[in-house]
Amino acid sequence: MYREGRPDYKRIADLIKLSKADLGKISQVAKSSVRFDANIPEPVAERLREIANTANLVAEFFAGDVQRVGLWFEIANPMLGNISPRDMIRIGRLNRLLKFVMTAREENAAPPQSAR
Repeated sequence: MYREGRPDYKRIADLIKLSKADLGKISQVAKSSVRFDANIPEPVAERLREIANTANLVAEFFAGDVQRVGLWFEIANPMLGNISPRDMIRIGRLNRLLKFVMTAREENAAPPQSAR
């Protein structure tokens, strides 16, 4: 999700399917100010970098399959209260989503416990 060593903000937004209105809301900037070029507002850039980091963690689980990562963000997840990860981002719950991903990642990496 990088181009020429910089985050490709448009690609990140497209992967998660976030509109300019979504990005404006979660970044607390006007929708009309949301852009993806060198003049991207810092709050928008910061949110997109956080989202990209979360997506990269999810991509590790899916062996880098971008389509599966995008689909994971779209589908309602029972472990998240039947809400999609994308909707969690839209309602400002990115930190909770990141915590969920980190916990799942740790559990996936832990060696299986043997039955006694």
